Amino acid sequence: MIHDIPSISERRQSPRYSLKLAIELVLPDNSILNVTTRNISGSGLQIVCDRWATEAIEPRGIQNHALSDLRLKVITDLSVAGETKKLYANCRIMSAQRMSQDEFILNLAFIDFDNGTEKNLDAFFNQHVQKKTLLSAVV
Repeated sequence: MIHDIPSISERRQSPRYSLKLAIELVLPDNSILNVTTRNISGSGLQIVCDRWATEAIEPRGIQNHALSDLRLKVITDLSVAGETKKLYANCRIMSAQRMSQDEFILNLAFIDFDNGTEKNLDAFFNQHVQKKTLLSAVV
């Protein structure tokens, strides 16, 4: 289930939705890490990963070095109109937060999309907005 994350001081370009998606994170050396999203928007996503994953992303330490020059690819499946559609997005890391000894949150911004898959992301969000509008009309 997808939920809005409300905020009084929201300055984002597009709304964020709390959603857990299985993500394949492709590193610059083409190795693949399996991680999970915490939320997603039209401009990026937030992922949850463990210490091992962060060390694979930045061996020198994810909290000790600049991350904005790192480029990663995100691959995931989106459910759109009852079908599974792929999303291929190139991203950069905006920030990293350590949540516990073995849990980190990384904020990724979309740079561009491969194979025109931004239309799949748009359709995914449009479907959510339509459901939300219908539910509001019923209440």
